[in-house]
Amino acid sequence: MASPKISAQQQRKIEVMLTKWSGKLTWEALVSQLELAMGLKTTRQTLSSYAGIAACYKKRKAQLRGATPAVYTKISLSDITLIERIERLEAEIIVLTRNNAEQLRMIERMLANARSIPNLDLKDLIQSRPEESLKSMPRRAR
Repeated sequence: MASPKISAQQQRKIEVMLTKWSGKLTWEALVSQLELAMGLKTTRQTLSSYAGIAACYKKRKAQLRGATPAVYTKISLSDITLIERIERLEAEIIVLTRNNAEQLRMIERMLANARSIPNLDLKDLIQSRPEESLKSMPRRAR
């Protein structure tokens, strides 16, 4: 059965109801409230097909969530891209910091173990290696 058309006067009343709405706003709650307050039996699909009602619903839903239309217009695709990049970089920092701490603990453990070896000079452990010298590096890598 097709839902009855909503007159312009009813549409204005619905928009006023949405503007004054407090509490959780859902299409089902709106349909129930319309049936109680106005005796209008309709569906959410019918209500959302009216541009004015749908826009008013979306605006009020955003206001109840705390997001104002100004926030929506100020956020662009580049802002979203930057936010995603920041989140990725912050996650990368966490991983690298954890890896760095683990590597430092490993070095400290190796040095502590080396100290327990008799007749071992710790300076020998930190000497430069031949493969690290500039002479042994290929020209392009310099």
